[in-house]
Amino acid sequence: MSARGRLRIVAAAAGLSALAATAQADAPVDQYGFFDSSAQTIQDLRTGLIWQRDAPTQAAMFYDAAAYCGGLSLATPAGPTTGWRVPSYKELLTLVDETPHTEYVVNGLKEVWTDANAFPQTAVDKDYWTSSLYLAAPASAYVVDFSDGFGGQQDTVAMLYVRCAHDPPPP
Repeated sequence: MSARGRLRIVAAAAGLSALAATAQADAPVDQYGFFDSSAQTIQDLRTGLIWQRDAPTQAAMFYDAAAYCGGLSLATPAGPTTGWRVPSYKELLTLVDETPHTEYVVNGLKEVWTDANAFPQTAVDKDYWTSSLYLAAPASAYVVDFSDGFGGQQDTVAMLYVRCAHDPPPP
């Protein structure tokens, strides 16, 4: 084989290697499957949940966030899906990455506690809604803060972000 032929094989292998590297999340190896970097959704292989990858950067109150998710239709590997919802507190906490990464945001560098490949450009200046009401204060709900990986609670009239979830497809 000529040197030119060997060079083509090496270049092709390097291209495939780079493609695989950008299509795998940096969370634990068994948490997410391979995905196209332009995909609207990603499936968590541990919980089975399908997640909206790019959450809207427009904040909403608790009940408006639920209406937004309820009206959502996103492309999944099985085709477009409806039936999206605000995740529970436990479900949203599964997106907290054990090792934060640093991203540049408007005001400088920030730590972000989500998988950088699976959930690119996750806004961290506000908490994210969950569907779990805070029973000690009926007008409050649990939230997750991806700037530190912790949960808390907020009044349902607060303007926060939402990342929608979809139940696993039937077997």
